[in-house]
Amino acid sequence: MRVAFIAAALAAACGGVCAQAAPTATDVHYRIVDRIPGRDGAWDFASIDPAGNALYIARGDAIERVDLATHKVVDSLAPARRAHSVLALDSGEMVFETDGETGLARFVSVKNGAVLAEVATGAKPDAAFVDPATGLIAVMNAGDGTVALIDPRTRTLAGKITVGGSLEFGVTDGEGGAFVNIEDANAIARIDLKSKRRTGTIALPGCDGPTGLALVANGARLISACANHVALVIDAKSGKTLATLAIGADPDAVLVDETRGLAFIPCGGSGTLVALSIVDPHHIAVAGIIPTQRGAKTGALDPRDGRIYLPAATLEPVAKGSKRGQPVSGSFTVLVLAPAKKGDKALQYLNQADFVPTRTLPAPPPKGSAAEALELARIHALINGADAARIAQAKADSDREDPSIFDTAARRDLRALPNTWALLTLVQSETDLAIGSSKDFFNRTRPWGVDTTIHNCENEPGAKPMRGYPSGHSGLGYSVGWTLAQLLPDRAPAILDRARDYAVSREICGAHFASDTEASHVVGTLAAWKLANDPRLSGLYEAAREELATSANR
Repeated sequence: MRVAFIAAALAAACGGVCAQAAPTATDVHYRIVDRIPGRDGAWDFASIDPAGNALYIARGDAIERVDLATHKVVDSLAPARRAHSVLALDSGEMVFETDGETGLARFVSVKNGAVLAEVATGAKPDAAFVDPATGLIAVMNAGDGTVALIDPRTRTLAGKITVGGSLEFGVTDGEGGAFVNIEDANAIARIDLKSKRRTGTIALPGCDGPTGLALVANGARLISACANHVALVIDAKSGKTLATLAIGADPDAVLVDETRGLAFIPCGGSGTLVALSIVDPHHIAVAGIIPTQRGAKTGALDPRDGRIYLPAATLEPVAKGSKRGQPVSGSFTVLVLAPAKKGDKALQYLNQADFVPTRTLPAPPPKGSAAEALELARIHALINGADAARIAQAKADSDREDPSIFDTAARRDLRALPNTWALLTLVQSETDLAIGSSKDFFNRTRPWGVDTTIHNCENEPGAKPMRGYPSGHSGLGYSVGWTLAQLLPDRAPAILDRARDYAVSREICGAHFASDTEASHVVGTLAAWKLANDPRLSGLYEAAREELATSANR
């Protein structure tokens, strides 16, 4: 009956000096609350202009502007040739853009897109920042290893600093000094913007290919994101590496939210946003892994509300010899992430149209029907046949509603595997939301509401015996269980058996009928399958598979 029921319903529907252990749980909660579509094409850094309430994105052939109030997109404020950075100036009246292909920096009017001035910077100008102490704009020239200094008042070149190497991101210390990542030297250069010279070097042990860089903790700590899946925390004064943190693949930025005590590293290869707690400068650590999308490797953070904007596109599978897959036509979007709020009910990846209750599930047996009576008899038999240990297990299963229910079956502490935990909790969340629409539509009375002789082990004060079809707990078991079984095929029998046993606990608890848990099997399997085949999440699945393969069995 189980197989036939499911088939019919589906057919209808780090290594540094001071290595730090990976986090054991996700302690920060952000979710995708919107997606802003845009035209196809390459992209690089993004920035927020609070004065103009706008997001700017450096696109391959243009400067893109997004009105944050209306989400209206100006695809091409001004043309560009491999734009890398866009900075807002003059209270949002003007923007500054680095043009990697031409070796120019441009000052552009926001009002009409007119180019106000062009300045030759050097070879392949990339990242840029404004230094408040000198008032100069510093531009990292990746092609010739120099930092160009531009005076925005005169819109002219004010000097150059020879650093050497392939320069990546740079940050000001606010006092006329700055730090610049040197990608091919695995080091950070100290520079003095006032005297226009390089003043020192900070070695980055265990870091291969530093890209994103940030200065946090009132200038006391540097965070450098590296291509070999780690980020280094460095004492800015001494240059000593204090910690090496595990992050994802292909990072290209470090976004800082001092107000909320967090920093974020977008990792495009794994499709994750790694959140770091920066409240205590002596204990900067990974606070959580947030699923985003493969290809989301740069972004901007709005300090006013903590929202994070990540440009991305759905990527095709990586071709042999390539670093990244090609973007799918029509898929460019800006992911908008915000701190999660209680009661958030919007799906992040699944499509609600795929889970219309009347197309996904048959109606449950009517109240008072012979079919319901058979299910009630089954519940009584299960309860009467269960010993004290099984009753206790059912109660424990009721209280434990997260992926750790599979720790024993998987022979791993799943919470200690950050990418795996992020994936499994995402699968649980998406499945729970998909199930919720059917719960609301059918609004089935639970067994203990139909038969008052059935003891409800949840025994929640004021609980109403409604919304029983499908079962949320069982949805977790079947969706997360199916996902884990694909990731750990050698443990699949034990994992799938645990999913079934977890569902039976709902009957022993008197919380659900057998048809409730069978409906969850349908929705849970469908949700898990769709998520596993979503190319946006392919990087996270790969990261989880690698974690599970290298983790020690319990």
